[in-house]
Amino acid sequence: MKTFKHTVALTLAGLLAVPAAAFADNAASAYTEDGTAIIGYAAAVAGETNSLGFTKVLSTTLKNSGSPKDLFIGLTFETGLMTETEVKTNTKNGKAEESSATASAEIEMYVLVDGQEAKPGTVTFDKREQAMWATLGQGLVCSDANGDDIITFDECSLTDQEVGLLLETKAAHGFNFLSYNIGSGSHTIEAFARLKAQGEVADASSNAKASAYLGKGTLSVFEVHDSVTH
Repeated sequence: MKTFKHTVALTLAGLLAVPAAAFADNAASAYTEDGTAIIGYAAAVAGETNSLGFTKVLSTTLKNSGSPKDLFIGLTFETGLMTETEVKTNTKNGKAEESSATASAEIEMYVLVDGQEAKPGTVTFDKREQAMWATLGQGLVCSDANGDDIITFDECSLTDQEVGLLLETKAAHGFNFLSYNIGSGSHTIEAFARLKAQGEVADASSNAKASAYLGKGTLSVFEVHDSVTH
């Protein structure tokens, strides 16, 4: 699987200014422009996930020298979630029974610098909770209104049908990570993502009720001085 397409070294001296930190003249970046990164069930089947269900989706390297510095890491991605709910109802004793179904999907991401997790750790990039309920199959309710022991259609009524759908979505398609006091030398910065379906990490045994995909993404790394810790 080709998870990252290009790695570019940049020089950004004098272009950026952040109140709590000063950017150094050292940076690196990587991006994907064709949405080839796979996560969740497909990644698990392909053997591309680690023990926690995460897949590496972008990676770059940065070289530095001198005194320990901090890294400011920006990660952005197009994300997509797909959830499926299906309901079927029956009529019992002349009354339609309610049926319900739920589905949830969540994309989580984190960044490693030389194998160490960057702050603030794992972040939710996209999340959806879907619930559907329905009362279908109209029931026939009749009564002998005129007492003639004969029930005609105009003495009957059909029960109401109902369909409901609830969607709740949470997203942060761009997030900044920090890594403190890195030493001199060559550093590897890696971004990882995973899909959680129905609150569980998606693996090779998961069903297709929830899935996710990643589109275009960028990983930007800047060396900074005097960054704050909180």
